[in-house]
Amino acid sequence: MKKTFMTAILAGLMAVSMSMTAFAGQWQQDAKGWWYQNDDGTYLKDGWKWVDGKCYYFTSDGYCLTGTQTPDGYTVDASGAWIVDGVVQTQGGEAAAAGQNTVTVGSLTFAIPEGFPEYSEDESCIYLANSDSTTIIGLASESTANLGLGAEDQKLVALLADVVLDEAMKDQTGIDMTGTNLQLANGTWRFYDYGSTPVMGIPGQTQVYASLSESDLHMIIFAGALSGVDTASIMQNNLR
Repeated sequence: MKKTFMTAILAGLMAVSMSMTAFAGQWQQDAKGWWYQNDDGTYLKDGWKWVDGKCYYFTSDGYCLTGTQTPDGYTVDASGAWIVDGVVQTQGGEAAAAGQNTVTVGSLTFAIPEGFPEYSEDESCIYLANSDSTTIIGLASESTANLGLGAEDQKLVALLADVVLDEAMKDQTGIDMTGTNLQLANGTWRFYDYGSTPVMGIPGQTQVYASLSESDLHMIIFAGALSGVDTASIMQNNLR
């Protein structure tokens, strides 16, 4: 249980951190309209996406809708930015766009912090990145039932959560560290601060928040340039 899930999270985060430039990109235009191309050659498509702090609606073939009403009933201006009563909505403001300021993985819902407008995802995790892709946030959630645990095992794991998490993190990072319990408004989290010590090849600094209950295992990992990033405040204010 621990090895598979923790490995998936950390390996995924490492892959994202080693290709951070893939989050960057630029606007492109042809006779049909505008689209946003990532540096890795892919492009944004299929609904609402945040770009540089503003929200745009992209069609299935990747073109940005402009000066119209989107299929889900919202308005975008001539540049394609989402507006309410003529005012361009920016990330971190009020979220009228059908919850577009949050991301959800498993039973974990997270309000996207201001300054982290872009994200990618794989089967088990969602990754947020700041505008210059120097800091990333990895979000993961899994039901303990999906990890092959029976009812009695789930209860035992919850009772020994601190020990289980410490051993799992040691197993996956190779660093013998005892976590610290932090009581936040949204519950108790096990906190690991690795500073600038390399963790699974992830560059920069790494901080991990983990929560293990009878029903769910959650992990939120902050990595990269964390100087000036108040991770505890983000955890306190952005979990839903």
